[in-house]
Amino acid sequence: MSVLLTIIAVIVIFSVLVLIHEYGHFLAARRAGIKVLEFGIGFPPRLFSKKYGETLYSVNAIPFGGFVRLFGEDAVSEEILKNKRSYAHKSPWVRIKVVVAGVFMNFVLAIVLLTIGFSFGIEPLLVTEQDLFQHLEAGNVKSEPGIFVGKVSDSAKTLGVAPGDKLLAIDDKPITENSQLAASKDIDITLVSLKGETKKIHLPLVSKDRFFGIDFKPFTEFPRLVILEVKPDSASIRAGLKSGDVILQVNGSETYFPEDFETVISQSNEARFRVMRGNQILEISVSLPDQKRVVIADVFENSAAQQARFEKGDIVLSMDGAAIAKPEQIQEMLRKNPGKEMVYRISRRGTEIQIKAKAGAKNILGIALSTVSSFRNSEVSVYRGSILTSITEIKKVRYAPWKAFKQAISESVRLTGLTVSAFGRTLKSIVSQFTVPAEIGGPVQIAYYTHTFVQEGFFALLRFTALLSLSLAVINVLPIPALDGGRLLFIAIEVIFKKRVNARFESMVHSIGFVLLLLLIVLITYSDITKLF
Repeated sequence: MSVLLTIIAVIVIFSVLVLIHEYGHFLAARRAGIKVLEFGIGFPPRLFSKKYGETLYSVNAIPFGGFVRLFGEDAVSEEILKNKRSYAHKSPWVRIKVVVAGVFMNFVLAIVLLTIGFSFGIEPLLVTEQDLFQHLEAGNVKSEPGIFVGKVSDSAKTLGVAPGDKLLAIDDKPITENSQLAASKDIDITLVSLKGETKKIHLPLVSKDRFFGIDFKPFTEFPRLVILEVKPDSASIRAGLKSGDVILQVNGSETYFPEDFETVISQSNEARFRVMRGNQILEISVSLPDQKRVVIADVFENSAAQQARFEKGDIVLSMDGAAIAKPEQIQEMLRKNPGKEMVYRISRRGTEIQIKAKAGAKNILGIALSTVSSFRNSEVSVYRGSILTSITEIKKVRYAPWKAFKQAISESVRLTGLTVSAFGRTLKSIVSQFTVPAEIGGPVQIAYYTHTFVQEGFFALLRFTALLSLSLAVINVLPIPALDGGRLLFIAIEVIFKKRVNARFESMVHSIGFVLLLLLIVLITYSDITKLF
């Protein structure tokens, strides 16, 4: 049943995307007075048709998308070129509007669909690493270190695999990187259940990268901080921190980068670490030494401090035996002990000395104080590493209608830029290496993802359709022969050089471009199939 729904969904999605695109051309042409010869649903051979006015409306056998035939669209004869109802006769500006109308309609469709989605609630669009971190911080996405079982086939269930199990090892080798999950033979996996029970299961090979009848929850390599060294005989090592521990959280905050670590550490004398050691998650609390130091920034002329021989740059370690960590402590002790001679322990250029001094008139010692900032937890050194991490939950985001509309526009603009970049990488990879980047997919991959989103529900499919509509718009507007962008390019050349490009030459270029596009689709489709099988 799910396969049938997927087939229907693929046909409907492709048809809607292409028909809305062609309808844009149709409307713009009609408004410009261009004769529309045919508006077709699907592609020939023709099943049936009916003519309304001067336009033939047809339903065709191949149920994907549609097309619009404009009078004089690829005209080469002088008679058609001079006909006022022909596309070829119209001014460059009119032809630009007709060409761009299809792309515009795809953008509009994407914005409408995303507005509906954001109004009712859809999962956030996690396209870049920054998106992921942003939604992790906002609490819309939850993650756990490791790889967890999601969906399980009936055959895998009978072997004892259950959703939520954590994958520990394949063929007795701990899972540390993606490459270990690509296998070409039967394997033995080690899992730990939600109850903490460890189990070893033999799984037969089903198909390439199908994980032997198991679908894992989405996972990726997350940046994480790894402890390089813990100073001997320090509070951190006594608390239990070890070299090699992967820091997941400090004081309840996720830490991915050194600056995150430093910021959190600087805010408290108590650090609650959540670390991963092997497959264990440990909670370790450390009382950190306060390493803030008070320095004498200036010694005033003719003051009690100058007479006692304080110097600029002296670091005040203690005052009458009390450790000094901030300037307010010195001010408070002077206030509580007016006229008393105090003993100051000073660090001066690496040497410790003692100075006895009594405040002068109005209980003023005559020094300006400042704080030396330092990295609080110098007991622990860290470096940026990465670990396999699963996305365990993605919450839906929802906005008020007007904010949903603004969010849809913002996301559409952002995703358009990312799509252009991805297409550029694809062309570069094909030209230089004759390979398709792993993240790029064609019709087969679209069908595969459609099957996934059909099972996830209407709004997941709606979001996916919006992304496809944006992709179709971007690809069509690129200056590639046979596409809308290719036609725009020839119109731009005409405007710049004040002369129309030879119609036969333009038609030939578009024909060659069409063949190259077909070859590109074949290459991407082949890449899709090899990924699946």
